[in-house]
Amino acid sequence: MRKIYDSIMYRSIKLCEKKNSEFYLYFISLIESIFFPIPTDIFLFPYILAKKKNYIKIAISITIFSVLGGVIAYFLGNFLWNIISPTLSEYYPGFIFKLNNFTNQYLEVGIILIVIGGFSPFPYKITCLGSGIIGINIFIFIFFSFVSRFLRFFLVSFFVYKYGEKTQIIVGKYINFISFIFVAFLLVYLIYL
Repeated sequence: MRKIYDSIMYRSIKLCEKKNSEFYLYFISLIESIFFPIPTDIFLFPYILAKKKNYIKIAISITIFSVLGGVIAYFLGNFLWNIISPTLSEYYPGFIFKLNNFTNQYLEVGIILIVIGGFSPFPYKITCLGSGIIGINIFIFIFFSFVSRFLRFFLVSFFVYKYGEKTQIIVGKYINFISFIFVAFLLVYLIYL
């Protein structure tokens, strides 16, 4: 397995060293926020290893594309909900009542859920679609998406820049713990704000 991993990583780094290859990463970051099931972080490792000096620029760029994809997913969720909600209201009024109650609660903690979706391993695309369905303010959605996605991508990029391939092991092992600490800190901050 180690030989296969080394071979894949070597080829990925060689591909990433090519001129304008980062646009593949930007595209992956965009579609990952809409429907792509594999997190951008996995593709980020070889790009940072290949272009260590540009780690901040890469983190900012993929954040922009990720949030752009999130905005597309937000409007997709909003659009689809507006199409299917009249039918659901007619045939399943109890479901709509429960959803409206959930919406009121979600709007109260929406910022926290956006940050959790943007930073933690929880799929960001679900947060984006849900925010569109529920109708969170788009500017709040964009701002907190940008902050949380940038924090995630910057931290991963910085650790890859600083520690190289060891980062993949560290991030894989501790990402849930790091996410939990970050979210707990955010909750405490917002409660006592």
